[in-house]
Amino acid sequence: MTDTITYKAFRDALNALYPGWVVTPNGLVGPGGAAVKLAQRHLSDLEGHVDVQFVLDDAAPHRIGLWDCVTGYGATPANRSQSAAGLWAQTTACTWLELKYSQRGQFADHYRGNEAGGFSGWHSIAGAIMGFGMGDSADKLQQWWLDNPVLPTLARALNDCMTEQDCPYGLKILFGGDCVVEVRVNGEHHEAASAALASLPWPRLDPPGFVRSYVLVLHRDSPS
Repeated sequence: MTDTITYKAFRDALNALYPGWVVTPNGLVGPGGAAVKLAQRHLSDLEGHVDVQFVLDDAAPHRIGLWDCVTGYGATPANRSQSAAGLWAQTTACTWLELKYSQRGQFADHYRGNEAGGFSGWHSIAGAIMGFGMGDSADKLQQWWLDNPVLPTLARALNDCMTEQDCPYGLKILFGGDCVVEVRVNGEHHEAASAALASLPWPRLDPPGFVRSYVLVLHRDSPS
């Protein structure tokens, strides 16, 4: 799902948040040299799946870009593209736009290392917690996450394998259904963090609902 229809859907979703994005032969280009590239980096049985890379400045000597992935749903390719772009924009894109263009909380929330509910010991930027699925299950999962922040648990699972030299880290967080759990770090599935999230007592609901968010971990920030 990386054709012109999909690129246009992601362009429109980004322009709704921060105008100035255009489709080029090399992907999406935005203000200040930012870029978004779409691909299929890992196998998925879902037609609406797409991998997305956000690059802070495509011309920078030390190019910073992290991968994420998202799945859209719908009856047609256009529906699936719009669904994927909208979900990605409201979660992942907002964190990157915050880092690139604001750093004042315009697009996403900042957490310091000592703040309850944050990524303990690190300065992080957290995107919205978006629910989707059937019935009211998504709303129930979203409320559970708001009442029971998951970032401290993920910080404990990931702290020993994260270094400031490799920052920023991009964390995709997805869970729901009977026991669907996915934590990806810089686009790669992380077994320990996923297991830590699966161990939490979030409600397993039928009909299935899901929640998704994305967090940028920027640098160490003492919790004391």
